[in-house]
Amino acid sequence: MAEPNQVKRRVLSGAGSRGAANLLVRAMALAFRFALAFYVVSVLGLESAGIFGLSSGLAAIVPAVVGWGLNYHVARAVVGATPASAAPLVRNRLIITMISLCGFTILALCYMIFWLPPAMWATFALIIILTWIETVGLDLQLPLIGLDMAFEATFIQFVRTALWIPPIVVLGVVSPAWRSLNMIFLSWIGFGILSLIVLAFMLRKWDLRHQLTAPVQFGWAVERIRGSWYIYLSDLGLVGFSFVDRYIVSLMLGLVATGIYSFYWSITNALQTLIATAVVQVALPKVVTLFRASDIAGWRRELRRQLVKTVALSATLGAGIIAMTWIIIHISPPGRFPDNLPLLFVMTAASVARACSDLLNVGLTSIGRDRSYAATNFLGMIVTIILCVVLARPFGLMGVAATALASALLLSGLRYWLLQAATRHLPSAATPGYREG
Repeated sequence: MAEPNQVKRRVLSGAGSRGAANLLVRAMALAFRFALAFYVVSVLGLESAGIFGLSSGLAAIVPAVVGWGLNYHVARAVVGATPASAAPLVRNRLIITMISLCGFTILALCYMIFWLPPAMWATFALIIILTWIETVGLDLQLPLIGLDMAFEATFIQFVRTALWIPPIVVLGVVSPAWRSLNMIFLSWIGFGILSLIVLAFMLRKWDLRHQLTAPVQFGWAVERIRGSWYIYLSDLGLVGFSFVDRYIVSLMLGLVATGIYSFYWSITNALQTLIATAVVQVALPKVVTLFRASDIAGWRRELRRQLVKTVALSATLGAGIIAMTWIIIHISPPGRFPDNLPLLFVMTAASVARACSDLLNVGLTSIGRDRSYAATNFLGMIVTIILCVVLARPFGLMGVAATALASALLLSGLRYWLLQAATRHLPSAATPGYREG
């Protein structure tokens, strides 16, 4: 067994070439999604962009709603296992997902039949299928990370969410028959199925047939659901904080405004996602290792260093995103893209603030403050809803963007205060008797 100092040095040294490959794949996915935002607006129009934004939000929200907070526990439970030994647990979790998705589908079909015009039924049916693909994909992706297969998890996510974008954009430019939301959704679904095939190929060396035929056991899942309701609220808060504003925009300002907001959100969210990959996810094992080693002074230095890196890198990327977007809009034919530099600036600032808030969330996770982590996530969603409802009508999209910025700044300040309060009296060299809470 490795000595604690050896483990510490290994974690602090970074992930090496696989980490670089992981970052490269994530960067490619972001570039493709960035291009998709411009394609949808320029070719399909702002109303279609609004529908696409609402659909993408639904594909992110449904996995949290039907997930019951179980992925948090599954990802932890499979650490140190092999895909073969983890297969029964993941299979049991997927059965719960399928049952929950069936309930969601019944409600969604009722909404479609009684509220939507028949002309929208085909598109909405594809959106329902898409939520199944994304939910199952997430349920498989997170255990892979716990199994120390982060690159494999990132690659199948890339296949599912981004690899289809270049061909559908090229086909849409070349042929009018491919220029529709339905074609985009069909491509997304098709590559989602392909990602499952790719995953099966990756796991081919593991004999999973025997494990997958083991008796189904729900006791573990039921126990976790009962005891960790706050994790479920945390998951709802995380996705609500990121996506609920677009639904309020749709209800209060209409589909065109939703298209404009979703367009700028897709552009600026690339910043937050890249920081999460390059800094936040890399920082987590480092600060966790330092805290568990009772090196509180080192933990403080590392968290401070990562926060400075987050601010510097996100601000630099934000400036680049603003400049690049402004250039693209102004070299394009007039009217092809919405031109609102103040909105872009405020939404970019909100992404920078969210990146800092994410890093501070890592600090809470590293010291075991799960309930504080969950409470701030849920609070972020509630604050976003309240401010958005209050500011959307009188101030339009600038009010919604200001809501995103204010919510992120509030959460950053709150999480910083919670970290200070939780560690103020801890000694720098030892933390005897520390207990997670």
